[in-house]
Amino acid sequence: MSGFTSAAGISPTTVTTSAQAPLGFELVQPDGDKGLKVWVYVFNDEAATDFTEGALVQRDAAASTYDAIVSTGAVSPQRIIGVAQHTIAAGSYGFVLKRGIGKILCDGNVTANSAVCPDASAATATDVAAVTDAAVAVALADDTGAATKVDAMIMCVG
Repeated sequence: MSGFTSAAGISPTTVTTSAQAPLGFELVQPDGDKGLKVWVYVFNDEAATDFTEGALVQRDAAASTYDAIVSTGAVSPQRIIGVAQHTIAAGSYGFVLKRGIGKILCDGNVTANSAVCPDASAATATDVAAVTDAAVAVALADDTGAATKVDAMIMCVG
């Protein structure tokens, strides 16, 4: 839903080099028949790596705030803060999708209606090993190869 803006005047696609809201601020956006999207405000704590569409981002281990870095591999799904839906440059502030339908970057092993968790490759997701394993999303389509973005119901707790 384009053109959505919060009462504070920021939208889910706002990216700046100075903070426009407190880190961890959640923005709730209606998404028609798809329900709600919940966005969380983060700082890209990477030295030179941008967050790009579909990339999993995790809490920086050195921080107790919403300083985020690109997922470093097969980390605990509970460390994943959200999934980038647009570019957030290194050293910038912006929103990542915490809950709702969005794009997620997959590793080539994801099938529709399967739960996904962080893959060994940075920023990507893969099928979980068992249905009882923790997940960050449910894929809504098959991926077609490595580094493919698919629609997914994202649900991150990080």
